[in-house]
Amino acid sequence: MNPIKFNYEYDSKIKVGFIGCGAHAFRNVYPTFDYAPVDLVAVCDLSAERAEIYRKRFGAEKMYTDYKEMIKQEKLDAVFVVLNFDREGKPLYPKIVPDLLEAGLPVWMEKPAAYTAEEVERMLEVEERTGQFVLVANKRYFYPTFEKAKQIIERADFGQPVSVNGRYPLTLTPYQEEIATRTGLHWFLDICHPMSGIHYLMGEVKEMCFIEHQPSGNVQALLQFKSGAIGNLQLSSTQAPTSPLERFEIIGNHQNVVIDNGMRLIYYKGSKGSGEYGKAPVYIGDDPVEGPVHWEPEFSLGQVYNKNLFLQGMVQSVSYFANAVLSGQRIERSTLRDSLHLTKMFDAFKQRSGKWISID
Repeated sequence: MNPIKFNYEYDSKIKVGFIGCGAHAFRNVYPTFDYAPVDLVAVCDLSAERAEIYRKRFGAEKMYTDYKEMIKQEKLDAVFVVLNFDREGKPLYPKIVPDLLEAGLPVWMEKPAAYTAEEVERMLEVEERTGQFVLVANKRYFYPTFEKAKQIIERADFGQPVSVNGRYPLTLTPYQEEIATRTGLHWFLDICHPMSGIHYLMGEVKEMCFIEHQPSGNVQALLQFKSGAIGNLQLSSTQAPTSPLERFEIIGNHQNVVIDNGMRLIYYKGSKGSGEYGKAPVYIGDDPVEGPVHWEPEFSLGQVYNKNLFLQGMVQSVSYFANAVLSGQRIERSTLRDSLHLTKMFDAFKQRSGKWISID
């Protein structure tokens, strides 16, 4: 990421409208505009009272309760959309995003994009037909740790990544034979979190097989990637709340890279001290510079990199989107097509366990 600039330091900014005035947007999205070339023109929410509070709090000029009226009345360059779920626990984006694209507006939207891959495909059709683009804010495409890990595994000395192991706490509800699917998957939509990180680092999955433990809902999934690499994703819903939330390890050619708890990056390389088996006297390598490298925030300085908005890649995704709009270029990361692949993985977990499933 380029050195950060504060909002007031940008000479050019995009004029945006924001659909959604909820708690998540308040904590994690509106504040990113302090560090991006964004001019918030209008906010929209079904609650006029809530919209007015957000208008004042974040400095917008207008507030609306109808997003169609907002995009009709305001001269916008793009729209941000952060919505809740419907009564069935399904994302609302497929009902709104096509209207924004049809109006000629690029869209930054929260994840998950949809409940089914078919819904994402319909949004993709509109995106391609209108010539606009959508960034779906799957954060791990922008985490500093994931970005640096990707740089490492693309180094020639790392070698081709051959395997990945991941762990993330999610609960899979039981398969229901009578309806041939699973219900109550509202929170399992968060499979986009670990899978977006794995997709960013390893590419697309070709096929998968998973087994489950019920009633805990814990899952072990085997992954075969289109690149030929293999992987494992453990969904450990009953792990201790005090343990690190997630962990990913990518194996290359005698080198490993580990992302622990989302913010600690460990690069294992080099060798231990010389000497034959059973007689090596030193566990530190002959050249310690070639040993493991550890990075993590120190949290003691007033640096923006210590803010959660940066640690979780929120500012990075917003800046990436805004600069793409300013330059008139389409995005290449965290795209709607990326979300199609993630949603196909979600669809796969709706099926019966214990069989290989093609992710076409």
